[in-house]
Amino acid sequence: MENLQILYIILAAVGAFFLVLSMFGGDVDGVDLDVGEADFDISDAESPTDSVSVFSLRTLATFLVGFGLAGWSVMRGDGGITAQILAGFGAGLVISFLYYLVMRLMYSMQGSSMVSAESLVGKEGIITIPTTDTGVAQVKVSTEAGFKEYTCKEVKERKLSHNETVKITSGSIGLGTLQVEKVKS
Repeated sequence: MENLQILYIILAAVGAFFLVLSMFGGDVDGVDLDVGEADFDISDAESPTDSVSVFSLRTLATFLVGFGLAGWSVMRGDGGITAQILAGFGAGLVISFLYYLVMRLMYSMQGSSMVSAESLVGKEGIITIPTTDTGVAQVKVSTEAGFKEYTCKEVKERKLSHNETVKITSGSIGLGTLQVEKVKS
């Protein structure tokens, strides 16, 4: 077996290994690499978004699989080194680009039940727990994801009674606390 053939097989195997590992173990985002005295720690907590990336580990793994398999097949067909590298690079780009497009489509179709406090402004809700000694109450609001309950405070610090209708005037004024105003009956 030639050295180049071994290299193509190793590249395809490494790519396939990371793809299989990510299928069974989730996305392989957390990487901790110690090289001599240098320490590299990359985690998904440092990722600004929850979406597919051109340079994600899975996308790079699909490139390696495509490069390795195409390079190996052109070599087996007696293609020269230039044809092997060009075929491997081209196949790797096409396969990883197709993977990226499919994953981007899948991420765009996912839904979220997260509701932002700003999206609640202007909506009306019903008080489920009246104002306590600390000045907070609990309001039940209809959202896209169904009814949700939030901690709230009245704008003018008036007492809120059970089943009273209020209007949300501003988003979070504290840790998840909405500012509400009594609706005139």
